[in-house]
Amino acid sequence: MKLNLIAVLILSLFIGASSCYALNTNEWDYRSKVQQKEAKDRYQKSLMPKSGYMTVEEYERESAAKDKSVGDGDYIKKVEDSKMKYVPQPKYKLVRYNDPPGRVELKIDRKRARYDRQDILPGLIAPDTSIMLVPVVSYYAKTHSTDGDVYVVPLRKGMPDVEKVVKANFAARNPVPIFSTDRTLIEWGLFKTITPIDFSTDLKRVLAKEKIGSAEDGIWQTNVLVYDFTQKKLYKLTEVREAIRYYWRTTKNLDTKEVRWDIFPLGFDAKNQNRIVVAAYAFAGNQPRCLGTWSIDYSGTQVRMEELTDNNIPVSSTGLKIVQDGFIDPQSATAEAKLAEKYEKQKLKDAEKAKLEKKKKLKKEYKAEVKEIKKGYKELKKEDTSEFTRGQKFKRHMPVIFTTTGGKPTGYD
Repeated sequence: MKLNLIAVLILSLFIGASSCYALNTNEWDYRSKVQQKEAKDRYQKSLMPKSGYMTVEEYERESAAKDKSVGDGDYIKKVEDSKMKYVPQPKYKLVRYNDPPGRVELKIDRKRARYDRQDILPGLIAPDTSIMLVPVVSYYAKTHSTDGDVYVVPLRKGMPDVEKVVKANFAARNPVPIFSTDRTLIEWGLFKTITPIDFSTDLKRVLAKEKIGSAEDGIWQTNVLVYDFTQKKLYKLTEVREAIRYYWRTTKNLDTKEVRWDIFPLGFDAKNQNRIVVAAYAFAGNQPRCLGTWSIDYSGTQVRMEELTDNNIPVSSTGLKIVQDGFIDPQSATAEAKLAEKYEKQKLKDAEKAKLEKKKKLKKEYKAEVKEIKKGYKELKKEDTSEFTRGQKFKRHMPVIFTTTGGKPTGYD
């Protein structure tokens, strides 16, 4: 019984001494192993795809809506197989948009008004190919009517001019249109469209025309619109219609309300970019009668008649449009396909090489981090100023009976 009690005492003292040592001396080793494990976890996660270890906060941050007006985000790329057989591929070129002046019209299909839909139509391109103005026509089946908007679409930099336009992304448009039709009046068969006409040569302003009419009796009237990019302001130049009506009523006793007539904005005056040239016509018979060529400043403060004909007022032509210019010949398409195939193979090799290089770099960084952790904790253990060494801690908790001679315990015979 006495021997059993001594054995229990010995075991309890041994456990107490080892626990004391683990909480003091081995604490540095424990912390070192924890940090090494964290470094290993980070290294293993870095080898996984990003979505494989993304937290909820990171996912929500990455999937947040982006501002489409910036225009420099990731675009959807058209994937073409380099091994495709030759099919006729159109090629394009840029030409003057407002040529001849004032003849640009939007082609809308009235049959499409039976359905709710939108049409994105060819746009007006700035001469420096920095932006493109894209008109949009919206159809409403319930009223068989249309309305329109014009949006600014930024064009990507670092590309040839034609490629900029071909690869333009309407999703990257500025969210607020610079021109919009009036949506307060809704009638069956009513159609409204806005057509860009031209930029001023200094690119500070753009001219457009708003056409209002009915599917029953044609166009009612055309309005002149100017948007100033510097002031971000829209001007609706109704004064020019009033001036034409007043002139013919007072000088020729012709009330234009009794005849069908309209105006045709031609563009910016070639000699004065602050003024817009407008031609007016009456449709009283088989041949339209010219009601004169007029000009108005972009803010609508002054209207004057230039002449009674429509031939001698020079109008600038600044903006561009894209048109098809034939087809790419089969030999060029085949040669381009071979280059594309070679490029695709090289791209895959480069991607694999970059992947291996990245893995090597991550592994090297991981090993360096572990080495630094071990080194740091080794220095901390050396600088540990605890009162007792390992042997002193052990002997401090052991009674004299545990001293050994020749490797055997003595003192308890």
